[in-house]
Amino acid sequence: ADFSKRSLGIVNYWINNAGINGGRRYFMEVPIDEVERVVNVNLKGALLCTHYAMHLLAEQQGVTGHIFNTVGSGVKGGGTPGYVCYGATKRGQPQMTASLADELTKGVQGFDVRDTAGEIKVHTLSPGMVFTQLLLQDSTPELRKFPFGVLAAQPEEVAQDLVPKILSTTEQGSSVEFLTTDKILLKFFQRFVLQQKSKYIDDDGNVIKMPDQQYDADGVRALF
Repeated sequence: ADFSKRSLGIVNYWINNAGINGGRRYFMEVPIDEVERVVNVNLKGALLCTHYAMHLLAEQQGVTGHIFNTVGSGVKGGGTPGYVCYGATKRGQPQMTASLADELTKGVQGFDVRDTAGEIKVHTLSPGMVFTQLLLQDSTPELRKFPFGVLAAQPEEVAQDLVPKILSTTEQGSSVEFLTTDKILLKFFQRFVLQQKSKYIDDDGNVIKMPDQQYDADGVRALF
């Protein structure tokens, strides 16, 4: 938070985006230190960063600052077999965001309502399935064919869609999503009715590598 203030002066948008999944495996096979690492990064990290960000944004006289907490698989309550720790930590993001939104608008019963120099608004951010290390690590050909090959998108596509939505968000506690219901239905129609093939995954479940691009062993394209 101090670094952001020194570097940027005024901070309008703060995004808690760091996340790890701990690898895809049975929960009983996940080492305890890995369980702690996933919880520390995904949930504790978001809580701590939000805490510091709120203090920073509260001091900015006359400025509305927005905090976005990035959600992922498990956020809607469905099971995430193979990613129990990840799903559990991501499930906590909307609850934390909703609680903060209520605190900021209604206060806490029994306590004085707090006025701050700067206005703080909190939101959730859902990028959907993105072709990154987080998605492709430990994946199988079957997973890469479906759902990845149907629903996943490249980072640039997701960013081009989400950034304008982030910048136009004004409602306290609102959610910004890339993979909306309409977009999911369109992708299903294109794949299963029109029989359009994926631009990124071939029929055998392998990542289609684009010319002049670098990829690691998991098929993750280098972005920089």
